[in-house]
Amino acid sequence: MSKKVLGILEYALAKEMEGMQYYESKSQYVHNKVVKEIFQELSLMEKDHVDYIHSLINKMKEEEYVGFSGEGIGNVFKERQEKEIVYKGDLLSLKTDIPVLRMAYLIEEDFMNFYQKAAESVEDPEIKKILTNLFQWEKVHRDTVYNLYQKMSKDFWQHMEVDPLY
Repeated sequence: MSKKVLGILEYALAKEMEGMQYYESKSQYVHNKVVKEIFQELSLMEKDHVDYIHSLINKMKEEEYVGFSGEGIGNVFKERQEKEIVYKGDLLSLKTDIPVLRMAYLIEEDFMNFYQKAAESVEDPEIKKILTNLFQWEKVHRDTVYNLYQKMSKDFWQHMEVDPLY
């Protein structure tokens, strides 16, 4: 397997570890129960990504070939996306959670764009499938975090009887 593909996967591993650590630490910091739960889920999902990418790297180093095994994106976030997320509690506490959600959105957007560009840059069809699958995982994460960010921002500003962002 090419050094290029190995480099892409090693970079992806480092970024996924960074994301996992972000969600672990912020899940202890945020006030909102829904945000806390999503960050805990994201931390576990990023851990799955770390394990998956680590196994791909090991296979590449041992076998020089990696094939796509057909893992699809999980239903956990798809199901959550379809539900209405309702905040119950102190809306003023959202002012500290909203920036954390914004950063989470940017992290997921960055991951998604990386995997998309990486998939476009490789020739091997199996590696392309793997990277496209990772792109899809991150897209679901990004969309879920963004929807929650939008909802909570709107709730906060409506509570403040101001709507500067909408």
